[in-house]
Amino acid sequence: MAVVLGLSSVFALLGLKRPQLSRYILLMLVVLVCFSAMLIKGNQGYNLAWAFICPPLSIFLLGYRRGAVISGLYLAMVVGLMVAQGDSWQATQWHGGALANIIMIYLGLFAFACHYEASRRSSHEHLREANAKLALLAIQDDLTGLYNRRYIEDLLLNSEQESIFVAMVDIDDFKSINDRYGHPVGDEVLKQTAHILQDVVAEEGIVGRWGGEEFIIVHYADQPSVFVNLLEALVQQVRQRSNQYGPSVTISVGGSTYYKQFHKASLHHVDHALYDAKESGKNDYRIVRHAYHGDLLL
Repeated sequence: MAVVLGLSSVFALLGLKRPQLSRYILLMLVVLVCFSAMLIKGNQGYNLAWAFICPPLSIFLLGYRRGAVISGLYLAMVVGLMVAQGDSWQATQWHGGALANIIMIYLGLFAFACHYEASRRSSHEHLREANAKLALLAIQDDLTGLYNRRYIEDLLLNSEQESIFVAMVDIDDFKSINDRYGHPVGDEVLKQTAHILQDVVAEEGIVGRWGGEEFIIVHYADQPSVFVNLLEALVQQVRQRSNQYGPSVTISVGGSTYYKQFHKASLHHVDHALYDAKESGKNDYRIVRHAYHGDLLL
């Protein structure tokens, strides 16, 4: 009977993919073995100690509510056995069999406790990994792997620096690339452009995808001339390197100083600079210079 229940538990878990049914069968097996030991041997050799196996196992396998119900039924069975046979039981003696019983019961409970702790740690690790993936998805653009717009805006609004440099990058004539080569090629152009931008900016700033074919760069240059040199390098590097992986593309770039006190106005200046670059013939950059005085952005 025990062998049949054991095989049934394995089949329910691996064959039927029903872990809950497998737990019930396994618990039934343990209850049968423990209760049979007490029923056959009574209180001899400390067999009654087998009663302690099932309650923690039932809680572990079925949870607090269902485990408590099973434990209560099991307790009723054990009490019924004691009432029915207790008068005929003789005083037990300590001997080798009693020692073996105690050791097996201890090892059984210890194994259950270790299995429970391993399961708990595994569950926590899976939860930690899932939370890390969710956190990454919340700030990352799926296609390019860059930071998304939400992350960049939060970064700008929470910047500790009074002013930083921001550039907006737009792939020139991107619609014609999609129309001519198809959207899969367009996706590759976006990914390769993102790679080039990251390579040029390196550790001096952060690159994000603003939306569509637009990218945004947050740059922490200490001098405007450094920022200007960066914009020149961006335009040049994309023009020279983009055709290594597909159709040759160019970019237009608009840059300006960003002040978090004037978040929308600063981004408007950046966007205006990008518009000027597009209107002037593309494949170029433009900078809008401004500063703030008191509560006014000049």
